[in-house]
Amino acid sequence: MQINPVWGFIAAYAVLVLLASKIRKVYIVIAAMIAIYAVLSATPSQVYNSATRLMEWNDIRVFVYIFFSMLLAGLMKETGLLEKMVDSLASSSCKLALTGVPALIGLMPMPGGALVSAIALRNKYLNEAKLSRDDSTYLNYWFRHLWVPSWPLFQSVVITASVLYISPIDVVSHAWVGTLAAILAGIIVSYPILRRIFCPSTGATMGLFFASISPLLALVILFFSGTPMLYSLVIVVALFIALWRPNKTQLANALKLAVKPTIHLVLLESLYFKNLLLETNMGLAMENFANSLGINELILVFMVPFILGLAAGGENFFASTAMPALTPYLLTGSGVAWGLLAIAYLGGFMGVMGSPVHLCLALTVDYFESSMGKVLMKTYASIILSVMIGSVLIFLIYF
Repeated sequence: MQINPVWGFIAAYAVLVLLASKIRKVYIVIAAMIAIYAVLSATPSQVYNSATRLMEWNDIRVFVYIFFSMLLAGLMKETGLLEKMVDSLASSSCKLALTGVPALIGLMPMPGGALVSAIALRNKYLNEAKLSRDDSTYLNYWFRHLWVPSWPLFQSVVITASVLYISPIDVVSHAWVGTLAAILAGIIVSYPILRRIFCPSTGATMGLFFASISPLLALVILFFSGTPMLYSLVIVVALFIALWRPNKTQLANALKLAVKPTIHLVLLESLYFKNLLLETNMGLAMENFANSLGINELILVFMVPFILGLAAGGENFFASTAMPALTPYLLTGSGVAWGLLAIAYLGGFMGVMGSPVHLCLALTVDYFESSMGKVLMKTYASIILSVMIGSVLIFLIYF
C-alpha cells in the first residue's frame, strides 16, 4: 500500500541525509533515496512509466546537452582556454576567479553547467588555493547559480512567464531579489573560506579574458539571435574544433570527459526521480498537503515551490508544477501579484539549490569527490541567509 507522496519524499530525503554523511559515492546515495520513495509512494506501473519517460526526447536531449557542454569544456581545457579564463580573472585577485568564473559560466543556462566551471577551476581550487574538496564544491556550485532569478534565458523564467501570460522580462524584473540575496549570502558564507587563502595573481590582460570566453560569447550571440540553446552548443563545438584544431590527444581527452560514466549515471538517476515525482503527482499532493494544514498564504506561496524544487532539483520542474498550482494566488483581478511572485520564485530557487538531485550539485560532488553532506551544510546555511535577506527585501519593496 502506497503512502502520500509527501510523506514518501520526507522519508526518502531523511535516508539521503543520513547516507550523505557516510557515503561519498553520490550515485549510491541518490539511488537509495529513489528506491525508498518508489517503495513507499509509487505503484509498479508508475515505476515502469518513469523509466519509459527516459526514452522521450525531453529527457534524451538533457543527455545530449551534457555531452556537448562537457565536450566544449573539455576542449577548452585541453587547448588551454579555460586556464586563460581563470588566469585573466585572477590577474587582480585570485579570489575573484574562484567565484567569478562560476558566476560567468552561470550565464549559460545549460544542464550541469557547474561542471564546466569545476573543470576550469579544479587546479586553482585544489592546488593553488589549497581549498578542501568540500569548500571547492560549495563555492563552484553556489556562485554558478546566482542568475537563476534574474537572467531571462533560464527555463524557469520562461515557463513562469508562460504560466502567468507575461514576458520573461516581467518575471526577472521582480524575481531579481533572489539574485541579490544569493550574492550576499554567498559572500557571508564564503568569507571564512576565502579570507585564509592565498594564490598568486597573474599578469593576464582583459584582452586575454575576452579571447578566452569567445566560445561562451558565441553561445550568447547565437541564442539571442534565435538559435535554440542545444543547436547553439553544437554549432559552437563544431566551430571550436574547426578553428582551434585540437590534436588527436586533446580531442580524445575531451571525449573521455564528455562520456564519463559516473556523470551520466547521476544524470540518469536525477531524470528518473523527476519522472517518478511527475508520475506520482507530487505537485498536487504537496498543494493539498499544505492546504490541509491551513498554512498562511505567504508561507504557502513560498513552501510549495521550495519543496517541489527540493524534491526534483530542477528550475524547470518547480516552475512547471508549482507556478500553475499557485495561479489562484499569483493572478488576481487586477493582474499579477508581484510580491507573491517574488516570494514564490525565491522559494523555488532556494529549494532547487538545496536539492541533492540538482544536476550541478550531484555532478560536481562526484567530480571533486567531495562529501555531499558537508557541501549541503554550507549550502543550507546560504539558503537560510538568502531566504532571510530576500524576505526582508520583498517585504520592504511590496508590502
